[in-house]
Amino acid sequence: MAPKIHSQGPDSDPDSPTRSSSSNTTTLLHTLPNTNKPTLVILGTGWAGWTLSQELGSQTSPLAHTHNILILSPSRTMALTPLLASAACSIFDFRIAEEPVRRSSLAASVHKYQVHVQGVDFGERRIKCVAAVGSNGDDRAPDGGRAGEGKFDVAYDTLIMAPGSEVNTFGTPGVASHCYFMKSMKDAMKLRERILDCLELASLPIYTEAQKRDLLHFAIVGGGPTGVELAAEIDELVHEHLAHVYKSLAGLVTVSVYDVADRMLGAFGEKLSEYAMERFRKREVRVRMGRHIEGVEEGVLVIKEDGRVGFGVCVWAAGTKVSGLVQGMDVRKSEGGMERVLTDRWLRVLSSKAGKEGGEGGVLEGVYALGDAADIAGHELPTTAEVAVQKAKWLAKHLNAGERPDSKPFSYKQKSMVAYIGRQDGVVEGKQDWTGASAWLAWRSGSLEWTRSWRRRAMICIYWFMNKLDGREIARR
Repeated sequence: MAPKIHSQGPDSDPDSPTRSSSSNTTTLLHTLPNTNKPTLVILGTGWAGWTLSQELGSQTSPLAHTHNILILSPSRTMALTPLLASAACSIFDFRIAEEPVRRSSLAASVHKYQVHVQGVDFGERRIKCVAAVGSNGDDRAPDGGRAGEGKFDVAYDTLIMAPGSEVNTFGTPGVASHCYFMKSMKDAMKLRERILDCLELASLPIYTEAQKRDLLHFAIVGGGPTGVELAAEIDELVHEHLAHVYKSLAGLVTVSVYDVADRMLGAFGEKLSEYAMERFRKREVRVRMGRHIEGVEEGVLVIKEDGRVGFGVCVWAAGTKVSGLVQGMDVRKSEGGMERVLTDRWLRVLSSKAGKEGGEGGVLEGVYALGDAADIAGHELPTTAEVAVQKAKWLAKHLNAGERPDSKPFSYKQKSMVAYIGRQDGVVEGKQDWTGASAWLAWRSGSLEWTRSWRRRAMICIYWFMNKLDGREIARR
């Protein structure tokens, strides 16, 4: 049974904000202008938080008229992560692969603060924030927010936590310093520039052939869908487009995929995985399964099975972990593997004293969690964009309907899994498995569904047409 939303926020004059003195420093306690309405806070703007903010904050949402809705996120935009590899490899402009968090279509009751959340006090119903400044929130407030600069607390009545996940380096030395990631638009932009830099460097007469081969070795660590699709996109970009521009580098480029598992695309069936690996091998994409990365140095991968392997670009796509914010929360969490906040089937956060699926100890009143950072006790689901979006849409409908006690719990509807393996080829696993050009078309149609904007969908189609007609922008015919 889902509880009703309770309004327990402070009823203070917004022009005279109160101050919290629970610590040695004095922190501003902020309340939204309309204190007659309860405050619903959405923490995070990944797939779960962004989808929820658009659903609850729309002009047609009943909750947008009865509540203040506050979005807390360090980012101005939400990266459409399935499109990042395509953007990095110049299939379309980077702006196509991100959505703004602030939109004119949202109701006047929706507010957004660009902040890093440092902690949540569930007892006092307060969220500790520090201003996120710099390019899209990548930097903290001046001096890291010390001495109270840029710091304030936010009071909430209902809290929806979707802080997402971070790259998991598994403690491998050198990964943070020498590898690229694929979590944000800035990551994709840096990767494209580095690919082009490697090609330009290898074109100079100052390097030996062996050094050029190292510079033109593009290594992907991680054999899941992200790593496989990125390897496919880089292979296609270099061999089908940039090869016509950098003619002197013919035969020197190598793309490799490394993973500790015995096969890539492990979430797919064995036959589809074998098909993808065989296709990669035919295109001379190196499939290096069963490899243990012991460290990363500048331009060198240290691999237990292969020794020291030179590279020009190394992208780490080997897994994720929960954010540091979740690690410090006193709630019930999953055991083994990725430590995630556990919820009941109505997505309510379980108390640290709760039993296996709730039971004794119960839930934290008015607190929900979804996205990569959360899982349902006894009903584990993968950390995918599809799961996050389905949970967000269900919760928005649930809250807009007034949290009826007889409401059905969340139920995940498994969709077909699709992965692109390059050269107009792909794999699809669902009620029926298939491969080839039809699977590639299914992947492309899925690319259009990730954005809610008709404008972006139209622009993606235009870019596809122009690329076919005249080549990609960085390698026009």
